[in-house]
Amino acid sequence: MPSLRFLARRFSDRTFGTAFDRAMARAREDSRRKFLFFWNRGLGDIALGLVPLFRRIRSEIQGPTIEVLTREELRPAFELTGVDAIHVVPNLQREARVELPRACAALGIALEPYAAAFDYPDPNRWLDGRRTEHPPVLAWKPAWDGLAARFDIPRRKRVIAAHVSTETAKYYGYVKDWPADRWRELFKRHDDGDTQWILVGQGADQAFDGPNVIDLRGATSFPEVMSLVRNRCTALIAPDGGILTMAYYLDVQFPLDVVSLWSDPRQGILLQGCDSPNARLRHTPLVAPAEDLRNLSVDAVSAALGH
Repeated sequence: MPSLRFLARRFSDRTFGTAFDRAMARAREDSRRKFLFFWNRGLGDIALGLVPLFRRIRSEIQGPTIEVLTREELRPAFELTGVDAIHVVPNLQREARVELPRACAALGIALEPYAAAFDYPDPNRWLDGRRTEHPPVLAWKPAWDGLAARFDIPRRKRVIAAHVSTETAKYYGYVKDWPADRWRELFKRHDDGDTQWILVGQGADQAFDGPNVIDLRGATSFPEVMSLVRNRCTALIAPDGGILTMAYYLDVQFPLDVVSLWSDPRQGILLQGCDSPNARLRHTPLVAPAEDLRNLSVDAVSAALGH
């Protein structure tokens, strides 16, 4: 049951508008056309949360300039969002807060020209009930197509990218990752000469061996992962996370089967409720029994792959 605080906040937002609604109302009467967002949270929420806000600004404000202040790790992801400038705060650690005036001053950025500057955007709150108004779209960079060429990936009938660990599970109060032993069993079931597995992601704390498994965790940049998915893979299997979200919203046409794994179906791309702009993408979401990903069977995932 929602808390009284949550209900009071929702009543306030729907009666008086969210902080973003009010900022937009002021901006429409302002001669300035510049907007600044500080973002130091997750990768997937760039597409899920910020891009719809950017698209709303562009739909309501004539000729806006949208800029972001972020950490170096997220620069390539923001390159897909159509922002006009990306400012990187040196040595910024994920989730660390900054004093926006001080951070901007250190980078030589004056705040006065901005109609609105958001030091801690709250997309989940600001998009409540409005998630489908401006669907996420990520503009593919053709220059990234060649990045996959540096990896020696065998030419097989099926090349499947597997995101075996989201690396961000510690930020959530439920199980986000499918157990390692299930992945191993899945790889063994599909170890024929027609299938090649590519492991993607950052962390490589658990080993996954097999003649048909290439472990690229920690050895690829974000653009390289997207290039592999776009140019070399026929399928992607992933839990709710940044790789799933960013691949799902790429605005480029290519065939891809996506099998997503969920404990909580009220999150991520399922919560967003917007189709992929890639009309050739086929999505099969698998929600675990009792909303615990440890209950999702290898049979179910294997069957989804077979379909």
